[in-house]
Amino acid sequence: MGRGVAIWFGLVVAAATAGGVGCTTGDDPGPAMPVEPAVIYAQMCARCHGADGRGDPEIRKTLPAVRDFHDPAFQARASNDEIARVIMAGKGQMPAFGAGLSVPKIQALSGYVRRLGLRGAP
Repeated sequence: MGRGVAIWFGLVVAAATAGGVGCTTGDDPGPAMPVEPAVIYAQMCARCHGADGRGDPEIRKTLPAVRDFHDPAFQARASNDEIARVIMAGKGQMPAFGAGLSVPKIQALSGYVRRLGLRGAP
């Protein structure tokens, strides 16, 4: 886990254990739900980045900086932690999703983005 993600996660855990965010009084939280990054991607990312991760052609006409996850330069330089930071905090015209996604979902989504970009690679 990268330093930024670790610090953010640590703050969330500290707040929860100190009686803040997510603190319960014995209520049953229910069963754990699996994280499905493909579903999250389809709901939150595919509109701009395209279902295949190459960037939606119509969106790219007005936002040419939309990331193509298949770009070898992107794959070479972007770590899972860097992808997670961008998902969490946003970058350029991409909005931040840190307030709406949990750390496990962000981590799963960053791995999904990485694998999506590697599909069909030589």
